[in-house]
Amino acid sequence: MLRRTLLAATLIFAGTVYADTIAIIGTGNVGIALGTEFAAQGHSVIYGSRSPLSLKTMDAVTRTGSNASAKQPADAAALADVIVLAVPGTVTEAVAKKLGDLSGKLVIDATNPLVAEGDPPVFSYGVATSLGEIVQGIHPAAHVVKAFNTISWQQMMDPKAANTPPVVPLAGNNDDAKKRVAGYITGMGLDPLDLGGIEISQWTERMVVIMLNNRITGAEKFDLIFQRRD
Repeated sequence: MLRRTLLAATLIFAGTVYADTIAIIGTGNVGIALGTEFAAQGHSVIYGSRSPLSLKTMDAVTRTGSNASAKQPADAAALADVIVLAVPGTVTEAVAKKLGDLSGKLVIDATNPLVAEGDPPVFSYGVATSLGEIVQGIHPAAHVVKAFNTISWQQMMDPKAANTPPVVPLAGNNDDAKKRVAGYITGMGLDPLDLGGIEISQWTERMVVIMLNNRITGAEKFDLIFQRRD
């Protein structure tokens, strides 16, 4: 709560109102975590769901607060300044194609192309390039930024659980768009790190495959994290 209060005070002191309308496409743990965090920063959140009146979606709206609502995905995207893709990687491409014209809009891609097979499941990388590049190809006039795909939803909502603020890697072709996303990340108490163009998405996505497989099948457990060095 303190970090959010300080953020609001900073924006007021600066004399500038930073209030966006953000469409969160997806109502899973990641989507709800991002929705509640963005709403806490003063942004309006519209959840994009195929069932906007379902109990699950209405619960997400209630948990997010008074600045939240829900609509069909394309309708949410049409009303938003910023679109966040927080859906399973296997449907990301199909969902992105149905969102309408996103020209000039900021699109945050928080997805990973994970394909699971077997029991226990073994994860593999499901695309030839990256979902970040695929989304940018579907919407060439949008500003796609890969972010939030390497961090758990628990860390999004409780960054102080780590010894140092978790680093959130960014990849995208538009510097202003990445700076805007960095502002959201900083407001969450996390640490943004710009890695370069959208093609870098492939390497952050592949890292998640390694992490998940180790958690399920590795004899000796380890974590792969982004951490700043002096």
